Amino acid sequence: MNELVMLVDDDDAAHTYHRIMMKEAGWHDERIISKYNVDEAIEYIGKQLEQPVQEKWPKFIFVDLNMPAKSGYDFIDFMKTIDTHFSFPDIYFVSSTKNPKDIEKVAQIPEIKGFKTKFLEKEFFESLLE
Repeated sequence: MNELVMLVDDDDAAHTYHRIMMKEAGWHDERIISKYNVDEAIEYIGKQLEQPVQEKWPKFIFVDLNMPAKSGYDFIDFMKTIDTHFSFPDIYFVSSTKNPKDIEKVAQIPEIKGFKTKFLEKEFFESLLE
């Protein structure tokens, strides 16, 4: 896949694992960017809004739901406020928890494409290529 992908997770192991799965599924490593907290992700998106370049706009964003300081919910609250001529990214919340309240809450947020439990497997990433 040649689309840009952003991983937002405070866990370095999650970044490493998901990169391996993405590469095995046929995604290009140089098109995967890692952000380790919500503020880093917001800063990246903000820069792209200031100087829009299609090749630097993410097609997919995978956001850890529970992180220190700010959560995936904080990220989606920011994303709801942006105004861009690019397509809105396909955003997936990823979490190690299967809390039914979180799953219900996420289902009510139209900007979220889905809720996935860590760790995402190669087959999931392959399905996004289809």
